Amino acid sequence: MAPPPLAQPPALDLEPCSLRGATPGDAEALRAFKRQALGETEYLLQGLEDFDDRIESERDLIGRFLSQPNCRLWLAALPSGRVIGLASVVGGHLHRTNHVGTMSVAVLRRHWRRGVASRLMRTAMEWARDGGALHKLTLQVHASNHAARELYRHLGFVEEGLLRGEARVGQNYEDLVPMGLWLSKGPVQNSDQVGLGA
Repeated sequence: MAPPPLAQPPALDLEPCSLRGATPGDAEALRAFKRQALGETEYLLQGLEDFDDRIESERDLIGRFLSQPNCRLWLAALPSGRVIGLASVVGGHLHRTNHVGTMSVAVLRRHWRRGVASRLMRTAMEWARDGGALHKLTLQVHASNHAARELYRHLGFVEEGLLRGEARVGQNYEDLVPMGLWLSKGPVQNSDQVGLGA
């Protein structure tokens, strides 16, 4: 049975940006994006304390994405070329997990709730479905990030548990919610999965 088509998001005042795969020439723009994004929200799993600010690190990162067939990095950019968002899929590197892609998305705060994250995620999901190597996408989201959880549910992801105290932000331990989406017929279909709420 074919997976259901991607549901349409609610009408939004969409940001006028373009989406494209990252190339080595994007290293400086990606570095500037990360420097800002990591400093303006605690909902990302990486923080500024883990950020390697060298442009060579971003070139290496992009190169790794380009060299792996089950990995991809997309950027959302304004007409000026400024990067305002990114999405990535990293496929498993072991035989027993190479059917699963771990997904992440980040958008600059002033562009939240403008359809940028939704467009990035749809692009990544369509790439994963069309590629055929990945059969499931997973992600982790802060339990307190209700807007993101709602977006992911709207796109078909199902909550698959609760990881208590999995993320440390300052002196606080935050719960994470793992979510998954089967791209093809898996052992359990999305409609039959039971989400475990936070």
